[in-house]
Amino acid sequence: MRKNYQSIHNQEVYSLGRKFFSVVLASLLVMTIFVPHTYAASASGDEVIQRAKKHLGTPYEWSGESPHGFDCSGFTYYVMEKVGINLSRGSYDQYKQGTSIAASNLQKGDLVFFSGTHKKGISHVGFYIGDGKMISATKSRGVAVDPVFSGYWGDKYTGAKRFLDNSFFSDVSTDYWAYDGIKHLNDEGIINGLTDGSFGPTDNVTRAQVAKMVSKSLNLNSSSSSHFKDVSSSHWAYGYINAAVEAGLVNGYGNSTFKPDEDITRSEIAAIVNRAFEFSSKNSSNHFKDVKSSHWAYDDVYALASNSIATGYNDNTFRPNEEATRAEFSAFLYRALD
Repeated sequence: MRKNYQSIHNQEVYSLGRKFFSVVLASLLVMTIFVPHTYAASASGDEVIQRAKKHLGTPYEWSGESPHGFDCSGFTYYVMEKVGINLSRGSYDQYKQGTSIAASNLQKGDLVFFSGTHKKGISHVGFYIGDGKMISATKSRGVAVDPVFSGYWGDKYTGAKRFLDNSFFSDVSTDYWAYDGIKHLNDEGIINGLTDGSFGPTDNVTRAQVAKMVSKSLNLNSSSSSHFKDVSSSHWAYGYINAAVEAGLVNGYGNSTFKPDEDITRSEIAAIVNRAFEFSSKNSSNHFKDVKSSHWAYDDVYALASNSIATGYNDNTFRPNEEATRAEFSAFLYRALD
C-alpha cells in the first residue's frame, strides 16, 4: 500500500511539475512575442513623417488608433506600427521606450513628449517633423501641426525619444569609420549636424566648434565674461568659448583675438583634448617622424597616441599642422570620453 501511495504521490508531483512548467513556458512565450520592438532599421524619419501627414485633419477620438479617429498615443502607435515598430499603448509607457535625445539634436521621426497642465507626468506625444514643429493628434483640432518649443506646448515639453536606427545624418552611414563616435556624441547632445540634415564629416572643424563640443562634454557652465575682441556676445559660441578659456582648455592669440571661425589643426586639438582629460603618458609604439621633441605639442600628441586616442597615418606621420575634419575630432573626443 505504501508503495502504491508513493507511486501515486510521485505521479501527482510529476503532473503538477509538468503543469507548472507548461504555464511558465507559455508565459515566457507570451512575453517574448509581445515585448515591444523599439527599432526598425528599414524606416526613415522622412518615411514616418510622410505617413503621419496623410492623416492631417483626422478627428480626435479617445482611445482611437485608426484613421477614423486618433488620440495622441494612438496616432503614434498606429503610424509606427506601419513601419514595423511596436510601441506600447499610452504616451506614458511610450516615454519609457526608445533612446533619450537632447532637444538640440531632434531629428525627423523622433517622438516628442509633453507634461500635463499641472506638470504631472506625460500627457501628450507627437512626431517631430523638423524646424521646431511636430505633428500630433490634439483634442481641439485632431491631427495637426504645432510648434514644439513655443505656443501652447512650449512650457510643457518634457523630452524626446528616438526609435529609428537610421534617423541619423544623411552623409554618415553605419559603416563609416567614425560612425560610432559621431552617433554617440550626437545622442549625448554634444555635437550637431548641419541644417540640411547632414553632418559634414570631411568638413574642417573650427576653433569655435571645438570649444563648444569640449565644453559640453565636460558640462562646463556657459560664461558671459568676454575674453576676445573678435568674439562678441552675439556669436553663437560666445558662452562656450569663454567657458573653455576659463577652464584653461583653449587659448587665444597675442592680439586679444580667438579667431573662432578659423579651422583648427590636429596638434591644436591634441593639446585641447589632453588639457581637458589630462592623460598620463605611456610608452607608445607610435613614433611620428614629423613630431619631434622640439614641437610645441609634442607631449600632447604622444599622450593621446599612447592612450589610443589619436592615431597617425600609414607613412608614420601625424601631420600636426594639417587641419582636422569634423569626423576626426569626433573620433578623438569619443575615444577620450570612453
